[in-house]
Amino acid sequence: MPEFVEIEAYANTARPLIGGTITGIDLRDERLLRRAEEGFDAEASHVYGVMGGAEITDVSRIGKLLLIHLGSDHTVGLTFGLRGWLMLDGEAARADGTRRERSAKPEHIRLAIEVDGSRELILEDLLRLATLEIDPDTSNFGPDILDLDKDEFRELLAGSKATIKGLLMNQKHIAGIGNLIADEILFQGKVDPRRTASDITGSDLDTLWLGVRTTRDRVLDKNGSHQGVLIQSGSREKGEDCPRCDVEIERVKVGGRTTYFCPAHQT
Repeated sequence: MPEFVEIEAYANTARPLIGGTITGIDLRDERLLRRAEEGFDAEASHVYGVMGGAEITDVSRIGKLLLIHLGSDHTVGLTFGLRGWLMLDGEAARADGTRRERSAKPEHIRLAIEVDGSRELILEDLLRLATLEIDPDTSNFGPDILDLDKDEFRELLAGSKATIKGLLMNQKHIAGIGNLIADEILFQGKVDPRRTASDITGSDLDTLWLGVRTTRDRVLDKNGSHQGVLIQSGSREKGEDCPRCDVEIERVKVGGRTTYFCPAHQT
């Protein structure tokens, strides 16, 4: 599933539309609205009513949620499931702001938004797990991973009896971390994913915080967490050895999520 770095790239994709006016909406798959409390027909009408003719005043992100802010005082929230993509005029941006060509397969397009009569923002989703919500509630999100500082991190750990892997992935505590980045943070931070968060103090906390900083900087530099650029992403198979310790990587379930870690240096 896309993590904060992928959503940062999607935000960069849409930001050139700031100041433009939505002149057309083609909602091709109403399952995009499956989180809505109302029925599809009523909610689809609401989407058209809110977005049609509205000015795009800003594009932002919190965690894994992309926010398109409209001049009508409404906000469009998009999530992307496992295989969602966002493209503008045949290009997709990276987290660093650079752009590359990308074309969508027509049969996988779930939403197309026309802006200023000439530009087209397309949401492509092979698995049909993406969502669109008008005025999503963001009050339950914790601080975004890019805004998190060490004092906030220390307080989060001190007040939690959850496993550290579970805390890292809980969007109410820290917004934007998914399974791959959580494993990488713990790999870099030398912490067993099953360890209780509040037990991590002193020098262990210092090392783990360094793991947070190292990982978030690295995935931004590499423009993604799903591109095979992480140490752990090269050791996510049975029988693989830790590139640091040359011992076999273990695979366990933590909080229902498949988790890989090194039993030698993650203590």
